[in-house]
Amino acid sequence: MIYGYFGSVPGSPHQRGYHALRGNGKTLSLTFTGYCDHLAGRRVISNYKTTFSELVSTEIIADMIQEDDLKDVTILLSELQLYLNSLGGSTKTIRKFIGSVVGQSRKRNVDIHYDTQRYQDIHVRMRVQTDRIFIPRKYHYDGSPCQFDRCEKPHIVWLYQHEPYLEEPLMALKPEVIGKLYDSNELVLMKWD
Repeated sequence: MIYGYFGSVPGSPHQRGYHALRGNGKTLSLTFTGYCDHLAGRRVISNYKTTFSELVSTEIIADMIQEDDLKDVTILLSELQLYLNSLGGSTKTIRKFIGSVVGQSRKRNVDIHYDTQRYQDIHVRMRVQTDRIFIPRKYHYDGSPCQFDRCEKPHIVWLYQHEPYLEEPLMALKPEVIGKLYDSNELVLMKWD
């Protein structure tokens, strides 16, 4: 399955509204779901550093799936728009990643989880392949929505499912606990041709 975590999705009732778009819990949610798979004994690979996954670049992950090196694995991809942006990108990259990697993932029991700021930042072919769309929303402990991406107050992140739509949040995540599993200040970098 393909899972996407977004800061905003056009027309969503779970839209961010007064919530911060950056720093709202996308990678936190991505990391938590990968950690759950890790605890269940599944191999996890990511393009960012965590305490439980193998760190591999996005380009090499794509090669590994195409070369049939990955089976029964969970892949975590942060900032996927750097690799598959909605402005097109190289046809070779799009065909390679979406056509081969995403298209073959089910046959190899590979789950792909990715995050990006905005739904429309991702190439339309990837959006069509995404089975589940999630929107995290960050709140202060008093229940008020957090409006600042670098807020120092304690938070709770509610994870909502947009597609298929569920009105109530799926879960509440505690950043002070899950945040210990990865570096939220790490920059995800891409190799450029």
